Amino acid sequence: MKKLVYYIKRIFKMDFKEMFKTINKIHERSGKNRIYLFFDMIYCSYKYLAGYTDYFLFYFEDLTNEQRKTYITRGVNNGYLKTLNDSSYYHYFRNKVEFNQKFKEFVKREFLDLRKASEAKFAKFVGRHSIIMVKPVDQSGGADVAKIVIDSKTNVEKLYEVLKNTQQYLVEDYVRQHKEMNRLCKASVNTLRIVTVRKNNKTTVMLRAIRIGNGIRDVDNFHSGGMYTLFDESGVITKPAMDREGKLYEVHPVSNVPIKGFKIPYYEEAIDMAMKASQKIPQVGLVGWDIAITDKGPVLIEGNELPGYDIYQSKIHLSETKEGLKPFFDKVIYGDTNEEK
Repeated sequence: MKKLVYYIKRIFKMDFKEMFKTINKIHERSGKNRIYLFFDMIYCSYKYLAGYTDYFLFYFEDLTNEQRKTYITRGVNNGYLKTLNDSSYYHYFRNKVEFNQKFKEFVKREFLDLRKASEAKFAKFVGRHSIIMVKPVDQSGGADVAKIVIDSKTNVEKLYEVLKNTQQYLVEDYVRQHKEMNRLCKASVNTLRIVTVRKNNKTTVMLRAIRIGNGIRDVDNFHSGGMYTLFDESGVITKPAMDREGKLYEVHPVSNVPIKGFKIPYYEEAIDMAMKASQKIPQVGLVGWDIAITDKGPVLIEGNELPGYDIYQSKIHLSETKEGLKPFFDKVIYGDTNEEK
C-alpha cells in the first residue's frame, strides 16, 4: 500500500515534458523504440520506484529485471531517509553556521557569521587570513561559494558590504589542502565524500568517494563542473573520474595527473573522522560527509543530510555484474535484503 501511495504521488508531480525529452535521449543512445521505452519506464517507476532520471542514469534499458532491482532509486532512497533521518534535525546540516558550531572539533578552522559580526570584527578576521572562503548560509551544491585573496589592495569596508548584500554571510579561513591533493588539482579543495549509516549505536561506512575540481572553478562540486570517482579501503582511487555530462577522465584535464591509482593521504584518519562525526546527531543516521585533507590531516567541510544515491551507481563505477548498491544498503539499514520496503 505504501508503495502504491508513493507511486500515485509521483505520477501527479511528474514533468512529462522532461520525461519525453529523456526518452528521446535514451532512444538515441540505445536505438530502442520510444513507445517501448515509455511503457518500460512506467513499469520501472512502479516496480522499482525509479524516476525517468534514474532510468536514464542507470541505463535501465540495458539491464535485466534482476539487475534493476539491485539499484537504489529515488523511491528506495526516500525509504532510507524516512527510516534513518529525523527532518527536525536537518537545520544542523542546512545552516552552515550551525553546522560549523555543532561540529567545531572536526571543522578545525576559524569562521565568522556576518549577520552578527561587525565590520571591525571582519577587518580583524581578514587581517589574520590572507585567503578566505565565503558562502551563503543555506545553499548547497557549491552555489555562490567563492575564494577571496586578501592583500594590501583589498577594500575591507567595501568587501564587508558586498558580502552582506550578496548574503554570503559565512566567512571561513581557507583550507590549504595537502600537497598531494594540490598536485591532483590546485584550483579547488578536493574533498572526500564519505557516506555513513548510524543505526543502533553503530556506524557503517557505506561509500568512499573523492570529488575533484575541473581545474577551472574554485569548487569541486559535481553540479558545479567537478568530477568524482571512488577509492578503496587502502585509499587508492580505483576508477576513472566522471563529470556531470558523463565524460570520463583517466588523467586530470588540467594537472595531467593520472587519476586511477592516485593514493589519498590521511584517508584512514578521514574515515575515522566521518565515523566520529556520525555520532554527534544520531537522529540523522544517513549522512554524506565532505572532508578535506591538509598537511596535518583531515578537516570537515560539511555534512549532507540528503546524500545523493545516483552518481555512485554510475555505469563506470559499478562491477562487471552491473549490480547496484541496494542489497548492501538494505542489509545495513533494514537487516534483511529480501524484505520489500
